[in-house]
Amino acid sequence: MSASPSDTAARPVTAVMPDVTGGNALRAQEQMDGTQVRFEDVTGKDREVVDPQAWRVCGSRPGANQQITSYPVVLLVAPATESCPDGASG
Repeated sequence: MSASPSDTAARPVTAVMPDVTGGNALRAQEQMDGTQVRFEDVTGKDREVVDPQAWRVCGSRPGANQQITSYPVVLLVAPATESCPDGASG
């Protein structure tokens, strides 16, 4: 038995931000499975993320295990060759 459209519309869609901190930015984006994702250079150098495979996730907005209430989700990233700045969790 399938739910009627009105039953489906009555239930809020909930999503929780997975903990992708420390992982590869491309894999994190893939893990988000269709969720709108924007990359932000957390180092303050405002570099464009052309190849997410070469970047590491330092944090996110919303933070890990928090409710996603707006889109796009922001992944705070740094090049894989650099360290994440202190306090870069978003």
